[in-house]
Amino acid sequence: MRENNACCEAAMTSEEKRMLFYSNPSIAYCKPFRIFGNLYYIGDKKVCSHLIDTGEGLIVFDSGYQHTIHLLVQSIWELGFNPSNIKYLIHTHGHFDHFGGSNEFRTLYGCKTIMSRPDAEMLRDNPDGALMEMNPNPYAKLPIIDQTFGDGDIITLGSTSIRCVIIPGHSPGNTAFFFDVRENNCVCHVAYFGGAGNPKFITLQKDYLDKCNLPYSLRDDFINSIDKLYGERADIVLGSHPSQNRILEKRKLMLEQDVSNPFIDPFEWDRFLSQLKESYISFLDKGI
Repeated sequence: MRENNACCEAAMTSEEKRMLFYSNPSIAYCKPFRIFGNLYYIGDKKVCSHLIDTGEGLIVFDSGYQHTIHLLVQSIWELGFNPSNIKYLIHTHGHFDHFGGSNEFRTLYGCKTIMSRPDAEMLRDNPDGALMEMNPNPYAKLPIIDQTFGDGDIITLGSTSIRCVIIPGHSPGNTAFFFDVRENNCVCHVAYFGGAGNPKFITLQKDYLDKCNLPYSLRDDFINSIDKLYGERADIVLGSHPSQNRILEKRKLMLEQDVSNPFIDPFEWDRFLSQLKESYISFLDKGI
């Protein structure tokens, strides 16, 4: 049955696949898992969400689409956590597929919603930049943001301190986060790159920027943001979509082997940045 479904989906157009996902979001379900220590994956096959157990409450990064909130809640319970213990819901950037469930989480569980100051201002002053026109739900609302942060700010809860580095490009306030996670006596440094947008870089195409009344300077900002991040220490690399850091492939490897953790790679961060920069330069060469 699964093979037949996979064949049918493979024959669909991209629009048909998109509408299938909206009408039946459970097809994107991904069993949650622990990446390392107190860091977990709770996202789906479309959009990443991550959870940190700080010892004094939970931190969640991104809430995915509005119509997949039940998958996120299910994943949190499956790992043995209670969503009511979420203290902070931090957004990597201000696009609808990453903040879709934020208002529901805020209402149901009382967590504080947090976003970079530039993206919170974009949602307030120029909501077209949130890609809401791509959301088929006509009743979808922009998120209520309780707290904003600036470049270099630190967010601390329990044993976890998260350094926020604003990397404009994919959105005006797109953010990279840096923090440590622990397993027994071992500490790993995590680098979390927000929206990348490769390989099409839709949010940096001139037509898109014109339509959303966003400045062309974001095109230069993006490459400057990549350069800004070289040299950061990182043992584990995270992204905002599964393909960005091959998270589902790594999970498969994790299940197939018992020795090394495929998520731990001290060379992946600079390799990721170099590949992203190369891809982006190729995009710029097209002049679109």
